[in-house]
Amino acid sequence: MEKSLKLLDEKQGDMLSFLEKLVNIDSGIDNPEGIKQCANLVGKKLQEIGFNVEYLDHPGVCTHVVAKKAGSSDRNVMLTGHLDTVFLRGTASLRPFQIQGDRAFGPGVADMKGGIAMALFGLQCLYESGWNEKNMTVVICGDEETGHPDTNATEIFLQEGRGQHGVFCLEPGRPDGEVVIGRKGVIIPEMFIKGRSAHAMEPHKGASAIGEMAHKINAIYALQDVEKGILCNVGVAKGGTGASVVAEDAYLRFSIRFDTLAEGNRIMGELEKNAAISHVSGTVTTMKNNRFMYMPFETTDSVKKLLALAQQKASQLGIDKLDGLFQAGGSDACWTAISGSPTLDGMGPIGGFIHNEREYITLSGLQERGKLLALCIAGV
Repeated sequence: MEKSLKLLDEKQGDMLSFLEKLVNIDSGIDNPEGIKQCANLVGKKLQEIGFNVEYLDHPGVCTHVVAKKAGSSDRNVMLTGHLDTVFLRGTASLRPFQIQGDRAFGPGVADMKGGIAMALFGLQCLYESGWNEKNMTVVICGDEETGHPDTNATEIFLQEGRGQHGVFCLEPGRPDGEVVIGRKGVIIPEMFIKGRSAHAMEPHKGASAIGEMAHKINAIYALQDVEKGILCNVGVAKGGTGASVVAEDAYLRFSIRFDTLAEGNRIMGELEKNAAISHVSGTVTTMKNNRFMYMPFETTDSVKKLLALAQQKASQLGIDKLDGLFQAGGSDACWTAISGSPTLDGMGPIGGFIHNEREYITLSGLQERGKLLALCIAGV
């Protein structure tokens, strides 16, 4: 493994050049062409190191990359990530990739183009050193930031995740170097409430959609239980046309986060009951996107065992501490975890200010995490 780690140091310049190309392509969900361009760069790199690459194109939406390379043993390892960012078309030209000291900046440099570049070059160095022990699968999707509303990415992660001995998700490492060993499940439904318009002087002739919305909001917040890890937030609430008009329409968009699948199923049932009940006679509520955007990523014994392996490999690199933490935000690590395979998230480079114009990674962290990933892949 020493040869692989030395090669990774030697290829730092090439890795940064590759990362610069990725970062300087706008790949927000408003630019499917840019996502496809990134997919082609990633796929070409994987082909260069011997992977069989499949591009799953969803016209007008995004492109996914699924790549596989057979090894000499019966051990299976999977890497996961995403090509899309939260930044809209034009951002890359305004804030292109740049390096200042030990930090690299640019849209998506941490979340998660840095992780992708790090992983590809880590794999290249492993193979160039003569290693080929594991059956490798790499799945890089194109629509993680929006939760895959229009593609089959979820099914791909579930299918490819089954039977893996270790899965490493390339979301950015935390600023203090931690990796993620658990995440909340997330649902972000919408409610469309239809009432009946009338003049405010004759409310009995109408059916207030806003009045019904108030009942819905109370019921949503009644589900919150911070001690059990259930967090509720109504982020958008709007309706009506004027103070003197009984509102005909109202709209809610909200998020609920939870720690276990059992709680998620219970909450979904409560939301469906809430939508079916009309507290204000004459109103009807339709709920959409009442699906798991992310399943809960629960910290199982197999996850703890994989963390212990990563900690052992970190120690070999002179990393004093590699803690595992629980995060409220969701990621695609949930799908491989729910498929039954031990999963570690946040294995990408150390960075900060995610989804922010100050988003960055550290160059030293990029190298360190690349070496850690390579050792973990070989050690699973």
